[in-house]
Amino acid sequence: MQKLFILNLNKQRGNEMSNNKIYTTKDLNQFKFLKGNRSVQEAWVRKLAELIKENDLQIPIIVDDKMRVQDGQHRLEAYKLCGFPISYIIKDNFTLETVREVNANAKKWAMTDYMMSFVKLGNREYQLLEWFVKTYEFSIIASVSMLNDKGYVDSKILKDFKKGGFVIKDLEWGKTQARRLKWIGEFFQYYKKRNFISAMLSCYQNKTFKWEIFKKRLENNSSKLKNQGSRNDFIVNIERIYNIGTADKNKIRLDLYDYKR
Repeated sequence: MQKLFILNLNKQRGNEMSNNKIYTTKDLNQFKFLKGNRSVQEAWVRKLAELIKENDLQIPIIVDDKMRVQDGQHRLEAYKLCGFPISYIIKDNFTLETVREVNANAKKWAMTDYMMSFVKLGNREYQLLEWFVKTYEFSIIASVSMLNDKGYVDSKILKDFKKGGFVIKDLEWGKTQARRLKWIGEFFQYYKKRNFISAMLSCYQNKTFKWEIFKKRLENNSSKLKNQGSRNDFIVNIERIYNIGTADKNKIRLDLYDYKR
């Protein structure tokens, strides 16, 4: 574990440590966190503290000239927990984007890390997203699907999200879909499954699909809604339930997702 930890840090910095002066201090309260960096995970801090105590690790953190931690905020908190002095290197050419890249190559950023990074920077779109996630208790991916105009999250949307480019297209529409999905959850335990949410959002965007009709059909035939392996399989299942008791001429056909797009 110790060797892996040190190896990851060396990969992050290359030869930078050998080209910079290393300072040591007992005043750990002089350091500040960089606004927009990811939140500190207490479990990881405790784990690092155990490693530090066992192996007397002295791996410097990187700070800027204002003593803001660029890399090593978990280590800083671990050293505070241990009551040990800490080593640090001052570098003034780090940016928040550099920090994200370094962390992405070490302990990979989760969607929550990206969201909270922009929440801390005061990005209103991400603040509303955080509220939406907490209020309706869906994953970030599912919530982004409900709040954009696509009904799903592809590689481009994900890339924009990580760069701070997420934009809510229609908050009220998203709220409506979240409430409908939670209602479905009364009958269907897989209502939070990503493929099911994507399938339902696709159906809502179809002009022939009427929520009140589907709601009534589902109330009377909830056992027919089954867990499926793909978005298209869910769409077919939803279509069959919707068309129960409907004359052939009035049956709807829901669009399937084209995986070649």
